[in-house]
Amino acid sequence: MGVILKSEERTFKARVFLALIYFVLTLGAVTMVYPFAVMLSASISSNYDYQRHSPVLRAFWSPSDRYMRFLATVFRDFPREVFPDAPSGWTTWAEIAKDRAGVDALYANRGEAATGRDLLASLRELPPSELVCNYDPRDVAGFLQRKYGTLERLNAAWPVPHRSFFDVSFQLESRGRARPGPKLDDWCEFEREYVERALKRGDYVSRTMPAGLAARAPEIRAALNAQFAEHGWRDFLLGSVANYRAVGEYLFVRGRAFVNTVILVVLAVLASLTVNPLAAYALSRFRLPSTEKIILFLLATMAFPAAVTAIPGFLLIRDLGLLNTFAALVLPGVASGMSIFILKGFFDALPRELYEAAAIDGAGEWTVFFRITLPMTTPILAVNALNSFIHAYSSWEWAFLVCQNESHWTLAVWMYQLSQTFAHQPWCVMAGFVLVSIPTAAVFLLCQKIILRGIVLPSMK
Repeated sequence: MGVILKSEERTFKARVFLALIYFVLTLGAVTMVYPFAVMLSASISSNYDYQRHSPVLRAFWSPSDRYMRFLATVFRDFPREVFPDAPSGWTTWAEIAKDRAGVDALYANRGEAATGRDLLASLRELPPSELVCNYDPRDVAGFLQRKYGTLERLNAAWPVPHRSFFDVSFQLESRGRARPGPKLDDWCEFEREYVERALKRGDYVSRTMPAGLAARAPEIRAALNAQFAEHGWRDFLLGSVANYRAVGEYLFVRGRAFVNTVILVVLAVLASLTVNPLAAYALSRFRLPSTEKIILFLLATMAFPAAVTAIPGFLLIRDLGLLNTFAALVLPGVASGMSIFILKGFFDALPRELYEAAAIDGAGEWTVFFRITLPMTTPILAVNALNSFIHAYSSWEWAFLVCQNESHWTLAVWMYQLSQTFAHQPWCVMAGFVLVSIPTAAVFLLCQKIILRGIVLPSMK
């Protein structure tokens, strides 16, 4: 039955009421869509425009913003020697992004573009001490993996061992504070690789530039303008997807994170859809004398937060010898007191005449359960499956606790590790959040259709 009668739909009060409802729903939709748009925009941003927290990047329609993003990829700090007329208050790229008028003015007075690649070609002849490189930490892992192949060979060559290629940093080397050794030699090779890669692509500049910017300022400025004029959009698009490329390599290429997550989710959902309906059906169908006490006991398990139950749960899993196994990830979440309670309520609401008719026709208990009960409770089963999926997919604390071996880590655990590794590059972390949220959104939309089909269609009959 509708809130407003058919005869009242054209009245002034009804229209105001409906308009108010639509306004509230629209406002709620905006409050959900806007944060996601900000996260999506941040996932393709850079150190220049990340702090803006805008739902749409200004660089899509502003060439001056694309030019500053390009400069931020070439130089670690703003090259005041190359642009001496820039405002004196420009200290960091984030501060520069706030001065939109100044950015537009610098772009308008950037100068002419030069032809040829004399700047990059001249860098081949310079010694490492006369070069400076604004390296991208996301490129280090790929360079070292191509050179050494395995982590064991890298650790054998370098004096300090590393747990992963992604843990390597060239911070000291890039600032000229490193001691001579194999790591410094690799840094010099990595530094020159940017130049060779740029020459092969037909670029005019690279992340490696001459150390004396002031002496060659006109040449550098002209090369920057030429690069932006010919490859501005290409560099912008490549920079936008670079975050996703780095996250994809970190999450999906290394280890068995994706396979482990698929196995865990499938086992968790199947186990939840098997144990919880059976327990709820038994409590609803057979009218046990202690049903209320059992339900109260099941609901009491929800009174304890996960942090409290983690220690006894870990000790139990350890004593059973299930550490670093899928059983340790699946078994603790198989039964849910809330799911059993809700399922029992749905089973109690089913007409008893159905069970009596099935008994007269000679149907067994398993037939009644699978052919009558479960098909009529599809919406709540979809809710149960959705909750199980979300818990198994996004729970990284428990997975990290009971699976110390990286071979059993899931995407959620690796996502936590990524947030620590790329803490200095939050735009990469945002890209990771976007990627790992796609399966959850897809499953939610699928379950939402099933839930609405089970609620709306019966009410229309």
